[in-house]
Amino acid sequence: MVNRTQLFVAFVLVFVLAAASSASVTQAQNLAYTVNHEWAQLFINQDGTVDLTYNVTVTVTSGTLHSFDLGQPNQDFTVGAATDQYGNSLHAYKYNPDVASVDFKQPLTAGQSIWWTITTNVGGMITTDTTNQGNLGMEFAPQWDSTVTISDVRVQIVMPQGVSVNQVKTLPDKYWNSTSTMEGKTALFWQIPVLQPNEQYPIGVSFPSSALPNYTPSQGGGGIETFAVIAGVIGVFAAIIIFIFIAYRLSKHSYSSPKVGMETLGIKRGLTAVEASYLLDLKPPQIVTEILYSLLQKRAVWATETKPSLKLKVLPPYENKTGTKENPLRYYEIDFLHSLKTDGSLDEEKLAHAIMFLRDTVEQKLQGYSRKDTVDYYRKIVAQAWGQVEQAGTPELASTAYDEQLLWLMMDPNQRNRTETVFRDRPFQPNPMWFWWWYGYTIYHPHPTIQPNINTPAQSPKPTPIPGADFANNIATSIEKTSNTLVVNMEKFANSILPPPPKASHEPARKGAGCVCACAACACACACVSCACACAGGGGR
Repeated sequence: MVNRTQLFVAFVLVFVLAAASSASVTQAQNLAYTVNHEWAQLFINQDGTVDLTYNVTVTVTSGTLHSFDLGQPNQDFTVGAATDQYGNSLHAYKYNPDVASVDFKQPLTAGQSIWWTITTNVGGMITTDTTNQGNLGMEFAPQWDSTVTISDVRVQIVMPQGVSVNQVKTLPDKYWNSTSTMEGKTALFWQIPVLQPNEQYPIGVSFPSSALPNYTPSQGGGGIETFAVIAGVIGVFAAIIIFIFIAYRLSKHSYSSPKVGMETLGIKRGLTAVEASYLLDLKPPQIVTEILYSLLQKRAVWATETKPSLKLKVLPPYENKTGTKENPLRYYEIDFLHSLKTDGSLDEEKLAHAIMFLRDTVEQKLQGYSRKDTVDYYRKIVAQAWGQVEQAGTPELASTAYDEQLLWLMMDPNQRNRTETVFRDRPFQPNPMWFWWWYGYTIYHPHPTIQPNINTPAQSPKPTPIPGADFANNIATSIEKTSNTLVVNMEKFANSILPPPPKASHEPARKGAGCVCACAACACACACVSCACACAGGGGR
């Protein structure tokens, strides 16, 4: 017979267990977070699989976050490595048939943030494009959340070797923002400033099947009608979460030829001046200053204050922070604008993140190339830029050449002296459309006599020619002071720039199975290409 003491102990145990369970459920219910960015990079491999590297930043606003689930395009995927911003290798695993998950090293509580990368290899995403004969197709939908707004969504799709931009078809209303070259391959880039709750943004590509000669795809869908039905059925379920877009691929060992030596391809050409500034060892504040001047050249921003720190306002038509079709912004310019706070000042951590992304992008572009030869090549470009200014026949032509080569000239540590030498015997003739000149003149000149018309630049007064020594002093002063007053807390900015995480490898890729879109959390519909729909759902826990 059970005595009263045993009954009391049993009652207490049941009560404690129930309380613990209730607390756990309450804690899970109280978990809330924001998605600061979702980046995804997709490499289409010769065997028809796709390497996806996701880079996600999450900030916890309440509760405790232990793990994060990243939905996959379908069930035919292999989980690779995951690494956080501190270089920690995270436990990555297949949480269920549709989800790749990571466990964080330490639980995150309110106010804490983390960003991490994870690589998976997915089969069954590339199918026959029945809309475009002789083509293969793939579609990928950045993940959305049913209740959370997702900021800064980016997607880069790296096409198979030999596919040119002109050979790629895409959804007519989802045209890419820009193109580049990644490991010698065509790369397409989409920038989505924000995804509202339940907003779906499918991205599709179609390319010649000859690009994958050894790949036999599963039968694709029937085109628009089929996917419209799929969209209608799957869309009912709606979903949850986060994830997407990246900057760089942690590994792709199973698809790369064995490398005896990395530096075998010679010089890496095609870097922009800002990217080359990292390669030429400019300090982070100097690189940020280069980005600012590139935005001033595009008349995308204007400085409203410089003391105690820089404050900027974004000008039309760049309020969407992506640029225009005629003049799109580059990824580092977009990052710079996204680091602006509501008061116009720059967020130290976001600015540091922009520099880290620039660094990682350049390092990835350099893979397989000679760093030394590439550095020498860009030093010669700087010298050639000076040559164009020096060889100009008139002050007007020399001034125009200075404007055109400005970002390259800024990389020269002797810019002040070289500028003074070039314009020693001729004045500098500013153009009223040059915002970078107005910025230096009106803000850092001790006695400016005219002001620009920022809203209507063409109506700005025409500046008079300036003696070369005065111009050299002004441009050097404005660049130097800008570098020193970018942010309120320069130490915080510097300390937020973390070393690159160690490279990781993942399991050998396996060939995909049938064409499926097993993720019920999203719905995709092809409009221009008929292909396998890629989507995902997940979230924190």
